[in-house]
Amino acid sequence: MNSRYFVFLICLLTLSIAVSGQSISRSEIREARKEAIREKNEQKQAVLAATPLVNSPFNDADSFGKNVKFLGSLYAGTVYVYHTCDPVTFEAELGAPLAADDKCVEYTPNTPGSTFEFYDPAWEFVIPGRTVSNVVYPLLNNSTGFDSFTVTGYPFTYFYSPRVKIESDALNDPAAINPETGLPMNGSYTTSLAGSQTRTFSTTAGEFLTDYRSYASVSGRGLSRAYFRALGLPENVINQLFKKDMKLKFGIRGRATGPVDFSQMFFTYRLVGN
Repeated sequence: MNSRYFVFLICLLTLSIAVSGQSISRSEIREARKEAIREKNEQKQAVLAATPLVNSPFNDADSFGKNVKFLGSLYAGTVYVYHTCDPVTFEAELGAPLAADDKCVEYTPNTPGSTFEFYDPAWEFVIPGRTVSNVVYPLLNNSTGFDSFTVTGYPFTYFYSPRVKIESDALNDPAAINPETGLPMNGSYTTSLAGSQTRTFSTTAGEFLTDYRSYASVSGRGLSRAYFRALGLPENVINQLFKKDMKLKFGIRGRATGPVDFSQMFFTYRLVGN
């Protein structure tokens, strides 16, 4: 996400307030701002590493010329936002049951929403130690959508982000420091994957909106040695990270605020590496 988009997002938030005559909370604005900055920083990490490969024309000499390994694929259950999460009512009104690994957020339209984040054991994936030597690369297909109707008009915010929590004994090393908190990782590190989406706009009285989209997303370097160097991990910790089992706990973070009658968000992915 570049700076022009960040400026556009803030302007759009301001326009939403002015047109609707209602206020968006400061926490909503801060959340959008933090997400824009986080996206920018992770894009930068895709290009830079803590130890630059000055003499390499490829900027990723660890991977150059190596064969790709297919590591598996998975479907992360759907997160629904709806006025009820009662399974019987949900199925009766929407015509489909909640699957075992689906998540549901009960939400009253035209109210401020809270940020939610879900993980599930069914969404986990273990990369056995020494399976790959340089990178685990998630290839995602994201699917998001919503229906919106308002009688009075209300500011609208929709946020979706695929997430992953990396767990490994290697991250129990005291030298493994979380760059965001400055504290030890204590065996795990959580980050967003490429594909996050933030949408904020104003609605007018009597307006009905529907929007469903599917799009692929990949990061610049994936979960690679260069990525972990950029986080500040020392080389010995990175070596152990690829030698030991690495558990990936995939999740979904999101939020809906305003006239959201129904929303769904999910992603599928295939993992490759070398």
